[in-house]
Amino acid sequence: MYLPAHGANPHRLYEAMKMKIPSLYIDFSVNVNPLQHEHVPTEQQWLCWMSEYPEERSETLRTIIAERERVMPSNVFVGNGAAECIYLLAEQFAGRHIGIIEPTFSEYRHACEAYGCTVHSFMLDEHWQQPLDQMVANLPSLHALFVCHPNNPTGTVWSKETMYALLKAANDGGVYVIVDEAFYDFWLDGYSVSSFLRTFDRLIVLRSLTKMYRLAGVRLGYVLAHEHVVKKLMKKQPPWSVNTIAQQIGKQLLNDEAFVARTKTYIASERKRIFSQLTEMGYRYSPSVVNFYMLHDETMTLFPFLLQHGIVARHTFNFQGLDGKYVRFAIRTKEENDHLLLCLRRWKR
Repeated sequence: MYLPAHGANPHRLYEAMKMKIPSLYIDFSVNVNPLQHEHVPTEQQWLCWMSEYPEERSETLRTIIAERERVMPSNVFVGNGAAECIYLLAEQFAGRHIGIIEPTFSEYRHACEAYGCTVHSFMLDEHWQQPLDQMVANLPSLHALFVCHPNNPTGTVWSKETMYALLKAANDGGVYVIVDEAFYDFWLDGYSVSSFLRTFDRLIVLRSLTKMYRLAGVRLGYVLAHEHVVKKLMKKQPPWSVNTIAQQIGKQLLNDEAFVARTKTYIASERKRIFSQLTEMGYRYSPSVVNFYMLHDETMTLFPFLLQHGIVARHTFNFQGLDGKYVRFAIRTKEENDHLLLCLRRWKR
């Protein structure tokens, strides 16, 4: 059985599971913002953008991001989604030894292996805590380390002190640390490692605009890093990699701080409500701080049960160490979340 490697592919999933897709279903497998932003381009704007060549290196968007992040434009790289950034970063370390803290986003491993890297896995413990001592002890054998924070698929985070300790140990040992903050925007009262960029010149921060701003089909992400890292990425990136539509939408949405604040508040409130009911029903779930979470499913029967009832969850067969015994859900609208909770109650009976 070959299941889709990512969420947001219900038709392929039902086909792989040899199940008939229902006429109505809710896709909880994709972690995009359930709220809709107000900045919808006009038809005239679409037509104009489609006919214009993009800026070759997204110069204007890089300047906007630099001002927002309080860095120089030379510290910003804009890519065709975070995926392009991940693969270009992996190419910089081709043939080297790379550490990955897992279970986590599968594309780090895929990208590194595509460029002949030797991957060293560091597993989170049963409480989703990071093996800091083990990682620090193994840093001398690594050239780079991938850290997803907040982590996907668990939604869990580290204390700022723990993160600083790892970054310092890595920097002292000459090891690059790539911190993927694709879901940082959903974390209420959270911190970003971008505040450490001036302290550690081997820190690389990866961001995505896909999740917060519902741009899955547009593809837009960026990297914050030392100038020498950005130069190497630009040298390998094809010209016009980020299209005009992506650049223009990015410029509009990055200034909408009210939308981000409203989203954070909604996600935190809805997550608290959902977790309260999951606790009441006796489910084990990951202590997420963002817009998704995992449920434990030792028998691996919850996933197909939900599919039969029109609930598309994210399987975890391709996450190292999870082996399909967990199911991941996005936080969606209150009505959709209520429908999921109702199905979860039925499965417990």
